[in-house]
Formats: sequence, C-alpha cells, structure tokens
Amino acid sequence: MKKEYPERMPLSEVWSLFKAGGLVHLATLESDQPRVRMMALTVHNKNLWLVTRTADDKVNQIRNNSKVEFTVTIRGEERTGCLRSTAEAIIVDNPDTRREIASVIPWFSGYWDSSEDPNYTLIRLDLKKILFDHHESSLKYTIDL
Repeated sequence: MKKEYPERMPLSEVWSLFKAGGLVHLATLESDQPRVRMMALTVHNKNLWLVTRTADDKVNQIRNNSKVEFTVTIRGEERTGCLRSTAEAIIVDNPDTRREIASVIPWFSGYWDSSEDPNYTLIRLDLKKILFDHHESSLKYTIDL
C-alpha cells in the first residue's frame, strides 16, 4: 500500500476499534489473483489474531506469500468508516500460544476439538501500515505504528 494520508494519528487512538473484534475482510494472493474473504478477528495481548481450518486455501496462500491486506468496517452514527491495514500474516505453531488464543475464542470448540487439532491454524497479523477513513469526521488518517 503506497498511499498515505497527510493527517496522522497514533495507533493508540484506533486500537480500540480493532479490540471491538468482529469481522475483517482479508486479502491474500493466489498466483497473480487476489482472494478476499471475511474472517473473525481476535484481539489478545496487544496482537491481532485469525484462526482458520488448515485445509483452507488461505493457509497455503499465506505460506507462499505472507503479505496480506485487510479491512475493518467502522460504523458511525451517520456514516461508515474503515481501517485498511497492510500486514504480514505469520502462521504460529507454538503450542502454548495456540492454546492461549484458543481459550479466548468463545466459538472455538464449534470448529476444533482442541488447540492440538491439526486442522486448526493460528495466524498473527503483524501490522505494517494502517489507513483510517474516520467514521464520524470523514477525515482520512495515516496511522503511526
């Protein structure tokens, strides 16, 4: 993402918008074709997390190219804004981390037997850049990481 907005804001000002959780639209790359899907975002210990089935195409796409973008819709009273983020998607294999994140996702057991389930893939999103289209003021910000 080359674009930058002249207005600036620190990450601390928008972190609560990520913390609200909800769905993100995650874009990965398959060969030369972008692929976008909705995923549930989990915020825990100052990190952003995604969980998915290991057999899903996005896992191989991330293994082949860890660069991703995702958006978070931010609803205001009169308009809708957006956080557009560039990140590196890191597949996390550490058993303790997998167990910890699984324990904070209320719906986890609806998809996996345990944090040791081989069909459970944990992904950490390491932020590289964020653009914010403000949901109330309509101003556009580059977020300082």
